[in-house]
Amino acid sequence: MNTTHNKIFTSPVGVGILLVVVVVVVVVTASFWAFREIETASEARKHTYLVIDRANVLLSELKDAETGQRGYALTGNEAFLEPYMSVQGSVKGHLKQLRQMALSSSAQKHLDAIAPLVDATLAELAAVIDLRRHQDIPAVIAAVSNGEGKRLMDSIRAEMHGFIKLKEGLLAQEEAKFQSNMLL
Repeated sequence: MNTTHNKIFTSPVGVGILLVVVVVVVVVTASFWAFREIETASEARKHTYLVIDRANVLLSELKDAETGQRGYALTGNEAFLEPYMSVQGSVKGHLKQLRQMALSSSAQKHLDAIAPLVDATLAELAAVIDLRRHQDIPAVIAAVSNGEGKRLMDSIRAEMHGFIKLKEGLLAQEEAKFQSNMLL
């Protein structure tokens, strides 16, 4: 029996069959590995795009709140305060969610810088709204004219831009790593 096995695996047909089996095993294994790499890269991309989207939503909400506050300060029409009122309840949750999603220490540093700026912006918006509600138009004009609200929003935009650029850079690194792995 041993000699029969040896004859099968030493004959040209036996060697061919063995070679085909080995090639099939290698191709199937490589396919599973490639599929897993593609799946992992896809999940990483999806997560990063979600983080960037959430960062943009947070920034957009703050801009809308600022615009609403400005409209209210000019007109006294409470309808302009809707975006501001909406942000009051959601901005802390959005920032917390971003912190949970953005795990790198570099990204956390940007979020650490943004948090007090958001608090200061919301306080500045509230102060101007309160002044307008008390019909203190000269104080409203003085508060808006001092430029503190603009400075705060500019700082938030700069930090958020840095945060988003960092996430985009990490995405590019992951994509390069994926491409390199696929060439192997």
